[in-house]
Parts: sequence; C-alpha cells; structure tokens
Amino acid sequence: MGAASDCGDYRIGLGVLAIGRLAGAEAAELRAHVARCGPCRAELAELRAVADLLTRARPSRRERRGAPYRLINGACAASSRPPGR
Repeated sequence: MGAASDCGDYRIGLGVLAIGRLAGAEAAELRAHVARCGPCRAELAELRAVADLLTRARPSRRERRGAPYRLINGACAASSRPPGR
C-alpha cells in the first residue's frame, strides 16, 4: 500500500475492511497501519458503525416482497442508469 505517513492508499481499503471483506496480506498490512494511525482507526470505527447499522436495517425476505420495497428498489435501479437510457 503506501508510505505509513500517506494514508490515502490505506483509506481506500477501510470500507472493505469494515465489512469484513478484505483478506490476506492486504488485510494484515491495513490492520497494522490502523493500529498505529489514529485518524484511520477513527474512520474505520465510523465505517464499522455504518456497516452495522445497514446490516441491522436490512429488510427481511417477507418485507422485501412488499410493494414499497419494490418501488424503492426500482427507483434506485432507475437512478443508477446513465442519462438517456
């Protein structure tokens, strides 16, 4: 990743680490950096809190079958399309 004083390269992986999807040597290197870098440690804590909130807010299968969820899901999908499509 980068020099210890340059958090830019490390910060890219914080979100992936927060949701538990970073593995191997990259995860070990990032954890070592976070252990000695207060700002990255604080950002990781915030990202983990958001990830936890999103996990708890996830609707059940029964709720996902409801019309309001389908409307929101469709609206999100529509807004992600490039203009003119």
